[in-house]
Amino acid sequence: MHGPGMDEVRAAEERRLHHERWQWGGRLPSERLRGVRGSNVLGMLPFDSDLVHALGAADPDVQRVVALLAARRACETARLTDVGWVAQALTALTEGNPLPPPFDDRARMLEALRSTPLVPGPPVLEAMPPERPPYFPPPPAGWTWVLAEEPRDDGVRRYELGRLPDGLVPAVSGDAKSAPPADAEPISAVLVHQTGTPRVPGEISQPHFALPAVLAAAESDPLKAALDAVWHALHTYGEHYPELLADIRSVCAERAGTEADRLRPGSVADLGPGVLRG
Repeated sequence: MHGPGMDEVRAAEERRLHHERWQWGGRLPSERLRGVRGSNVLGMLPFDSDLVHALGAADPDVQRVVALLAARRACETARLTDVGWVAQALTALTEGNPLPPPFDDRARMLEALRSTPLVPGPPVLEAMPPERPPYFPPPPAGWTWVLAEEPRDDGVRRYELGRLPDGLVPAVSGDAKSAPPADAEPISAVLVHQTGTPRVPGEISQPHFALPAVLAAAESDPLKAALDAVWHALHTYGEHYPELLADIRSVCAERAGTEADRLRPGSVADLGPGVLRG
């Protein structure tokens, strides 16, 4: 038998999971994703939460391939692949070797970039994630969040709890709390969301985003390498980032399909080592 204290703990945990599910694009993260420390995983979620989950579920080999691809694409779009010291770093990544100087020191790397003559490319605006609806906590049974009637001119939207029509109140059973009766006192709760004028994206320096993608791809943790390399490459692409994410998704799907075929029941790989099909 649970007391009021346990009910409050359980309710608080349900609210936490509800928000976490929303934050991660509609599903809870794996323990592997939760455990990635010091990464840009939360920053990736507004851009493509499905890709984040796909990278979290991928094999380390796939994660490493994605990290290398992201670093190379970042350098290509920033017009750095013909720069000798950058090309050497990309080769080292491909061969699994440590990054050569000046990538062993971030300050030296940035100084090398400053002293390297580059042909400027066309202006590119920063990457901005798609808009998404605001978060709404789960309302009590029989209630829903509705936009407040009074308008606001300052970009603030107020939401209040409103009672659901009788036909829309979900049925409950067992020991669950029933929906409130029609004459129940109104529940007082207000959510405030600031919309305002959308921020105007600014112009970016692509090389300054591309080089951190190379550093990220060299991380020892393949998942962190993939997440952070894609993050920096995404911002290197700026406003054109959907092109990059489409390529990354394609690689993940292709690699996942190859692995599924390899492990398909009845395949040679499925028979175990040293066993050939007759």
